Amino acid sequence: MKRDLITVTDLTDDELQNIFQRAQGFERTSAQERLSLRGKLVGKHCLLLFYEPSTRTRLSFEVAAKTFGMDVCVATAESSSVAKGESIEDTAQTCGALGFDLAVMRHPDDGAVAEFAEHFPTPVINGGSGKSAHPTQALLDAYALWKRDLLREGLRIAICGDILHSRVARSNVRLLNRFGITPMLVAPKELMPDGFTLEAGTSDTESLQAETQHNLDDILGEVDAIMMLRTQTERHGGVVLIRPKDFIAGYQLNAQRLEKLRADAVIMHPGPVVRGSEMTDDVMQDKRTIIVEQVAGGVFVRMALVDLLVQQT
Repeated sequence: MKRDLITVTDLTDDELQNIFQRAQGFERTSAQERLSLRGKLVGKHCLLLFYEPSTRTRLSFEVAAKTFGMDVCVATAESSSVAKGESIEDTAQTCGALGFDLAVMRHPDDGAVAEFAEHFPTPVINGGSGKSAHPTQALLDAYALWKRDLLREGLRIAICGDILHSRVARSNVRLLNRFGITPMLVAPKELMPDGFTLEAGTSDTESLQAETQHNLDDILGEVDAIMMLRTQTERHGGVVLIRPKDFIAGYQLNAQRLEKLRADAVIMHPGPVVRGSEMTDDVMQDKRTIIVEQVAGGVFVRMALVDLLVQQT
Protein backbone atom coordinates (compact mmCIF):
# COMPACT_ATOMS: atom_id res chain seq x y z
CA MET A 1 0.00 0.00 0.00
CA LYS A 2 0.94 3.64 -0.36
CA ARG A 3 2.08 5.18 2.89
CA ASP A 4 -0.92 7.56 3.07
CA LEU A 5 -4.63 7.24 2.31
CA ILE A 6 -5.72 10.62 0.95
CA THR A 7 -8.28 9.45 -1.60
CA VAL A 8 -9.71 6.06 -2.55
CA THR A 9 -7.65 6.15 -5.74
CA ASP A 10 -4.60 5.56 -3.53
CA LEU A 11 -5.77 1.94 -3.22
CA THR A 12 -5.37 -0.79 -5.83
CA ASP A 13 -8.17 -3.23 -6.64
CA ASP A 14 -6.39 -5.96 -4.68
CA GLU A 15 -5.95 -3.65 -1.70
CA LEU A 16 -9.66 -2.81 -1.71
CA GLN A 17 -10.55 -6.49 -1.55
CA ASN A 18 -7.95 -7.05 1.17
CA ILE A 19 -9.45 -4.25 3.28
CA PHE A 20 -12.96 -5.67 2.93
CA GLN A 21 -11.79 -9.18 3.78
CA ARG A 22 -9.80 -7.99 6.78
CA ALA A 23 -12.73 -5.90 7.99
CA GLN A 24 -15.03 -8.90 7.73
CA GLY A 25 -12.51 -11.02 9.61
CA PHE A 26 -12.43 -8.47 12.44
CA GLU A 27 -16.22 -8.24 12.41
CA ARG A 28 -16.53 -11.98 12.83
CA THR A 29 -14.22 -12.18 15.84
CA SER A 30 -15.78 -12.69 19.22
CA ALA A 31 -15.38 -10.17 22.04
CA GLN A 32 -12.87 -12.50 23.67
CA GLU A 33 -10.87 -12.86 20.46
CA ARG A 34 -10.87 -9.10 20.05
CA LEU A 35 -9.20 -8.74 23.43
CA SER A 36 -6.26 -10.71 22.07
CA LEU A 37 -5.66 -7.94 19.51
CA ARG A 38 -4.76 -5.47 22.28
CA GLY A 39 -1.08 -6.29 22.17
CA LYS A 40 -0.71 -5.98 18.41
CA LEU A 41 0.25 -2.29 18.31
CA VAL A 42 1.11 -1.60 21.95
CA GLY A 43 3.61 1.22 22.21
CA LYS A 44 2.36 2.85 19.00
CA HIS A 45 0.75 6.29 19.06
CA CYS A 46 -2.18 7.58 17.00
CA LEU A 47 -3.01 11.26 16.48
CA LEU A 48 -6.58 12.28 15.68
CA LEU A 49 -6.33 15.83 14.34
CA PHE A 50 -9.85 17.11 13.68
CA TYR A 51 -10.39 20.69 12.53
CA GLU A 52 -14.11 20.02 11.97
CA PRO A 53 -16.76 18.39 14.18
CA SER A 54 -17.05 14.61 14.00
CA THR A 55 -18.80 11.86 15.90
CA ARG A 56 -18.71 8.67 13.82
CA THR A 57 -15.33 9.10 12.11
CA ARG A 58 -13.41 10.29 15.14
CA LEU A 59 -14.87 7.79 17.60
CA SER A 60 -14.57 4.82 15.26
CA PHE A 61 -10.90 5.58 14.59
CA GLU A 62 -10.35 5.90 18.33
CA VAL A 63 -12.03 2.54 18.94
CA ALA A 64 -10.07 0.96 16.08
CA ALA A 65 -6.70 2.21 17.33
CA LYS A 66 -7.38 1.33 20.97
CA THR A 67 -8.53 -2.16 19.99
CA PHE A 68 -4.93 -2.79 18.89
CA GLY A 69 -3.53 -1.24 22.05
CA MET A 70 -2.44 2.07 20.54
CA ASP A 71 -2.31 5.23 22.62
CA VAL A 72 -4.61 7.85 21.11
CA CYS A 73 -4.29 11.63 21.33
CA VAL A 74 -7.03 13.95 20.06
CA ALA A 75 -6.45 17.54 18.92
CA THR A 76 -8.95 20.02 17.51
CA ALA A 77 -8.53 23.39 15.84
CA GLU A 78 -9.54 25.12 19.06
CA SER A 79 -7.02 23.19 21.15
CA SER A 80 -4.09 23.41 18.75
CA SER A 81 -1.76 26.20 17.66
CA VAL A 82 -3.63 26.54 14.37
CA ALA A 83 -5.84 28.92 16.37
CA LYS A 84 -2.73 31.10 16.73
CA GLY A 85 -1.98 31.04 13.02
CA GLU A 86 0.32 28.01 12.73
CA SER A 87 0.59 26.67 9.18
CA ILE A 88 -0.28 23.15 8.05
CA GLU A 89 3.40 22.49 7.31
CA ASP A 90 4.53 23.60 10.76
CA THR A 91 1.74 21.64 12.44
CA ALA A 92 2.80 18.50 10.56
CA GLN A 93 6.46 18.92 11.47
CA THR A 94 5.59 19.60 15.11
CA CYS A 95 3.32 16.56 15.38
CA GLY A 96 5.88 14.46 13.55
CA ALA A 97 8.53 15.41 16.07
CA LEU A 98 6.29 14.10 18.86
CA GLY A 99 6.67 10.55 17.56
CA PHE A 100 3.20 9.62 16.32
CA ASP A 101 3.04 6.43 14.27
CA LEU A 102 -0.21 7.38 12.50
CA ALA A 103 -2.32 10.50 12.02
CA VAL A 104 -5.96 10.79 11.03
CA MET A 105 -6.81 14.31 9.92
CA ARG A 106 -10.03 16.15 9.08
CA HIS A 107 -9.89 19.66 7.64
CA PRO A 108 -12.38 22.06 6.03
CA ASP A 109 -10.06 22.91 3.12
CA ASP A 110 -9.49 20.79 0.03
CA GLY A 111 -5.86 19.70 -0.17
CA ALA A 112 -5.04 20.40 3.48
CA VAL A 113 -4.70 16.73 4.46
CA ALA A 114 -2.47 16.03 1.45
CA GLU A 115 -0.29 19.01 2.41
CA PHE A 116 -0.06 17.76 6.00
CA ALA A 117 0.96 14.29 4.76
CA GLU A 118 3.81 15.79 2.71
CA HIS A 119 5.47 17.04 5.90
CA PHE A 120 4.50 14.25 8.32
CA PRO A 121 6.94 11.33 8.67
CA THR A 122 4.47 8.46 9.17
CA PRO A 123 1.15 7.39 7.57
CA VAL A 124 -1.74 9.84 7.30
CA ILE A 125 -5.39 8.90 6.76
CA ASN A 126 -7.79 11.46 5.40
CA GLY A 127 -10.74 11.72 7.79
CA GLY A 128 -12.50 14.16 5.47
CA SER A 129 -11.10 17.14 3.56
CA GLY A 130 -13.15 20.05 2.26
CA LYS A 131 -15.79 18.88 -0.16
CA SER A 132 -13.42 16.71 -2.19
CA ALA A 133 -12.71 13.50 -0.28
CA HIS A 134 -13.75 11.26 2.60
CA PRO A 135 -12.18 7.93 1.61
CA THR A 136 -12.91 5.91 4.74
CA GLN A 137 -16.61 6.81 4.58
CA ALA A 138 -16.72 5.58 0.99
CA LEU A 139 -14.93 2.41 2.05
CA LEU A 140 -17.38 1.62 4.84
CA ASP A 141 -20.33 2.35 2.55
CA ALA A 142 -18.85 0.03 -0.06
CA TYR A 143 -18.18 -2.58 2.61
CA ALA A 144 -21.88 -2.62 3.52
CA LEU A 145 -22.71 -3.25 -0.15
CA TRP A 146 -19.88 -5.77 -0.57
CA LYS A 147 -21.22 -7.92 2.27
CA ARG A 148 -24.54 -8.11 0.40
CA ASP A 149 -22.82 -9.00 -2.90
CA LEU A 150 -24.11 -5.74 -4.36
CA LEU A 151 -20.75 -4.10 -5.05
CA ARG A 152 -20.56 -5.10 -8.68
CA GLU A 153 -21.25 -3.85 -12.17
CA GLY A 154 -24.95 -3.36 -12.74
CA LEU A 155 -25.73 -2.03 -9.26
CA ARG A 156 -28.30 0.77 -9.44
CA ILE A 157 -27.54 3.16 -6.62
CA ALA A 158 -28.81 6.70 -6.13
CA ILE A 159 -27.15 9.37 -3.98
CA CYS A 160 -29.67 12.04 -3.08
CA GLY A 161 -29.31 15.42 -1.38
CA ASP A 162 -26.69 18.16 -1.28
CA ILE A 163 -24.34 16.76 -3.91
CA LEU A 164 -22.69 20.14 -4.53
CA HIS A 165 -21.04 20.32 -1.11
CA SER A 166 -20.62 16.61 -0.35
CA ARG A 167 -17.19 14.99 -0.05
CA VAL A 168 -19.04 11.77 0.75
CA ALA A 169 -20.80 11.87 -2.62
CA ARG A 170 -17.56 12.51 -4.48
CA SER A 171 -15.64 9.75 -2.69
CA ASN A 172 -18.49 7.30 -3.20
CA VAL A 173 -18.74 8.07 -6.92
CA ARG A 174 -14.97 7.73 -7.18
CA LEU A 175 -15.02 4.31 -5.49
CA LEU A 176 -18.16 2.99 -7.16
CA ASN A 177 -16.66 3.80 -10.56
CA ARG A 178 -13.80 1.43 -9.67
CA PHE A 179 -16.32 -1.41 -9.60
CA GLY A 180 -17.89 -0.49 -12.93
CA ILE A 181 -20.83 1.24 -11.23
CA THR A 182 -22.24 4.55 -12.48
CA PRO A 183 -24.29 5.99 -9.62
CA MET A 184 -27.23 8.31 -10.09
CA LEU A 185 -26.95 11.71 -8.38
CA VAL A 186 -30.31 13.18 -7.39
CA ALA A 187 -30.58 16.79 -6.27
CA PRO A 188 -32.26 20.11 -6.98
CA LYS A 189 -30.41 22.23 -9.51
CA GLU A 190 -29.24 24.51 -6.70
CA LEU A 191 -27.39 21.61 -5.02
CA MET A 192 -26.04 19.82 -8.10
CA PRO A 193 -22.54 20.63 -9.43
CA ASP A 194 -22.17 21.51 -13.10
CA GLY A 195 -19.73 18.64 -13.68
CA PHE A 196 -17.79 15.99 -11.86
CA THR A 197 -14.19 16.87 -12.62
CA LEU A 198 -12.66 18.06 -9.38
CA GLU A 199 -9.44 18.47 -7.52
CA ALA A 200 -8.73 15.26 -5.63
CA GLY A 201 -6.64 16.84 -2.89
CA THR A 202 -3.57 16.67 -5.14
CA SER A 203 -2.43 18.32 -8.36
CA ASP A 204 -4.32 15.66 -10.31
CA THR A 205 -7.89 15.90 -11.51
CA GLU A 206 -10.36 13.11 -12.09
CA SER A 207 -13.42 12.73 -14.25
CA LEU A 208 -16.14 11.11 -12.17
CA GLN A 209 -18.81 9.12 -13.98
CA ALA A 210 -22.36 9.66 -12.75
CA GLU A 211 -25.86 10.15 -14.07
CA THR A 212 -27.87 13.11 -12.86
CA GLN A 213 -31.54 13.37 -12.03
CA HIS A 214 -33.66 16.10 -10.50
CA ASN A 215 -36.80 14.06 -9.81
CA LEU A 216 -36.49 11.65 -6.89
CA ASP A 217 -39.91 10.07 -7.41
CA ASP A 218 -39.02 8.98 -10.92
CA ILE A 219 -36.16 6.71 -9.83
CA LEU A 220 -37.28 5.18 -6.53
CA GLY A 221 -38.66 2.03 -8.11
CA GLU A 222 -35.45 1.43 -10.10
CA VAL A 223 -32.71 1.43 -7.48
CA ASP A 224 -31.05 -1.37 -5.52
CA ALA A 225 -29.75 1.14 -2.99
CA ILE A 226 -30.25 4.79 -2.11
CA MET A 227 -27.96 6.97 -0.03
CA MET A 228 -29.49 10.09 1.46
CA LEU A 229 -27.43 13.18 2.27
CA ARG A 230 -28.22 16.15 4.49
CA THR A 231 -28.07 19.73 3.21
CA GLN A 232 -24.71 21.07 4.39
CA THR A 233 -25.84 24.57 5.29
CA GLU A 234 -22.53 25.24 7.06
CA ARG A 235 -20.90 25.22 3.59
CA HIS A 236 -23.49 27.47 1.93
CA GLY A 237 -21.73 30.69 2.94
CA GLY A 238 -24.77 32.08 4.72
CA VAL A 239 -26.83 32.02 1.50
CA VAL A 240 -30.17 30.19 1.30
CA LEU A 241 -29.63 28.04 -1.80
CA ILE A 242 -32.96 26.26 -1.43
CA ARG A 243 -35.78 26.80 1.02
CA PRO A 244 -36.08 23.91 3.51
CA LYS A 245 -39.74 23.34 2.62
CA ASP A 246 -38.83 23.04 -1.08
CA PHE A 247 -36.06 20.56 -0.35
CA ILE A 248 -38.42 18.51 1.82
CA ALA A 249 -41.16 18.54 -0.83
CA GLY A 250 -38.89 17.30 -3.59
CA TYR A 251 -36.15 15.28 -1.93
CA GLN A 252 -37.20 14.00 1.47
CA LEU A 253 -37.40 10.22 1.85
CA ASN A 254 -40.59 9.66 3.84
CA ALA A 255 -43.45 7.21 4.35
CA GLN A 256 -45.07 8.03 1.00
CA ARG A 257 -41.84 7.59 -0.94
CA LEU A 258 -40.99 4.39 0.93
CA GLU A 259 -43.99 2.82 -0.78
CA LYS A 260 -42.36 3.46 -4.16
CA LEU A 261 -39.06 1.90 -3.12
CA ARG A 262 -38.47 -1.75 -3.89
CA ALA A 263 -38.94 -4.19 -1.03
CA ASP A 264 -35.34 -5.40 -1.33
CA ALA A 265 -33.72 -1.97 -1.73
CA VAL A 266 -31.13 -0.77 0.77
CA ILE A 267 -31.38 2.68 2.42
CA MET A 268 -28.10 4.30 3.49
CA HIS A 269 -26.88 7.55 5.04
CA PRO A 270 -23.33 8.60 6.05
CA GLY A 271 -24.64 10.59 9.02
CA PRO A 272 -25.44 12.76 10.74
CA VAL A 273 -29.11 12.42 9.84
CA VAL A 274 -31.25 15.53 10.13
CA ARG A 275 -34.59 13.93 10.92
CA GLY A 276 -37.45 15.73 9.29
CA SER A 277 -35.25 17.07 6.51
CA GLU A 278 -33.78 14.44 4.18
CA MET A 279 -35.34 11.54 6.13
CA THR A 280 -38.25 11.00 8.48
CA ASP A 281 -38.65 8.72 11.49
CA ASP A 282 -40.52 6.23 9.28
CA VAL A 283 -37.40 5.76 7.18
CA MET A 284 -35.11 5.45 10.19
CA GLN A 285 -37.28 2.62 11.49
CA ASP A 286 -37.72 0.86 8.14
CA LYS A 287 -36.14 -2.60 7.93
CA ARG A 288 -34.37 -1.61 4.70
CA THR A 289 -32.39 1.12 6.48
CA ILE A 290 -28.84 0.04 7.37
CA ILE A 291 -27.40 3.24 8.87
CA VAL A 292 -26.49 1.61 12.19
CA GLU A 293 -24.84 -1.26 10.30
CA GLN A 294 -22.79 1.26 8.31
CA VAL A 295 -21.53 2.82 11.54
CA ALA A 296 -20.66 -0.55 13.05
CA GLY A 297 -18.91 -1.68 9.89
CA GLY A 298 -16.91 1.54 9.86
CA VAL A 299 -15.04 0.44 12.97
CA PHE A 300 -13.89 -2.76 11.27
CA VAL A 301 -12.93 -1.01 8.02
CA ARG A 302 -10.88 1.48 10.00
CA MET A 303 -9.33 -1.32 12.04
CA ALA A 304 -8.20 -2.90 8.77
CA LEU A 305 -6.64 0.37 7.62
CA VAL A 306 -4.90 1.12 10.92
CA ASP A 307 -3.51 -2.41 11.05
CA LEU A 308 -2.22 -2.32 7.47
CA LEU A 309 -0.72 1.17 7.51
CA VAL A 310 0.97 1.03 10.92
CA GLN A 311 2.42 -2.43 10.46
CA GLN A 312 3.95 -1.66 7.08
CA THR A 313 6.01 1.22 8.46
